[in-house]
Amino acid sequence: MSAQDQDSINAAAGQYWSDMLASKAPERVRWWDDETTRRHINIIVVGNPLDGLHAGFHERLAEYFAGGSAQRAISVGCGLGSKEWNLVRMGAVEHFDLYDISIANVELGQKLAAESGLSDRLSYHLADAFKETIPADYDLVYWNNALHHMPDAFRAVAWSYDRLRPGGLFAMDDFVGPTRFQWTDENLRWACAVRRNLPDRLLQNPWSPGNLVPREIRRDSPETIMAADPSEAADSSRILPAIKTIFPNAEILPTGGALYHLAMNDIFCNFTSEDDYTLLRQILMLDQLLAEKGTTQYAVALARKPAERSTTSRWRRMPGWIKRLRTCG
Repeated sequence: MSAQDQDSINAAAGQYWSDMLASKAPERVRWWDDETTRRHINIIVVGNPLDGLHAGFHERLAEYFAGGSAQRAISVGCGLGSKEWNLVRMGAVEHFDLYDISIANVELGQKLAAESGLSDRLSYHLADAFKETIPADYDLVYWNNALHHMPDAFRAVAWSYDRLRPGGLFAMDDFVGPTRFQWTDENLRWACAVRRNLPDRLLQNPWSPGNLVPREIRRDSPETIMAADPSEAADSSRILPAIKTIFPNAEILPTGGALYHLAMNDIFCNFTSEDDYTLLRQILMLDQLLAEKGTTQYAVALARKPAERSTTSRWRRMPGWIKRLRTCG
């Protein structure tokens, strides 16, 4: 991909996320808005039913610093930076460099950070981080639902490796499912089976009152996905292979999504009674079983860069194409 092509994608994706910031969606339609689902994911990650989006991920991340903190951290595709604020507030990070390509996100993020008294600990950058000269001395490279927007997963993970000091931490909580949302046949079978067995009252469409969401879920074409956001799930299916190659000792936790992301999308708001929540928890248990068997759309990954002494020998063992990615990134 040429630099000009990437600039065009960045401009379109940045505008998409600026527009999204200004839009008003119905309440509790996505999994990240649902307390039951958030708690379920946090149990998988940290063993406790914490509330709060990414709370389990952040607690596991903090454990890697053993009661201390990352003095310098960097986040790419930070959005408003609200996830990073949480790490600063809990004492896990002293200072974040935050990169995003959406003007609206950066401007509002800076405003909210100032209002919260965090401006001295959060440095916002309206830029493509991969085109900037960034030092290789970070304690933490943090990815939170942004890595799946990168055009080349291997290049992004190799770039992350090189930004870390020896012993620094790579931390990711992200979508790792099919590239351009090209769901597998198996994923579609399970998601459609769940919807077929739900009563009409649980399939009410919050975007179109009085209508139902489809019981049959289909794949949109890659072109349709790209028309909305050209960066969406650009190389997501290669994220886990990239991490396993570049950080072979990474701790990887599949967090599911085959059902809560696909089958339950748009309909969480219809689950309101205790019986409804019992059914939702059963669906989440099935989702977890699918993840354990290899069908997952999300994952948490944590990995340390080897200490200086082992880095040299590991460099010699790296395939040549990874070396080239690192030296040209």
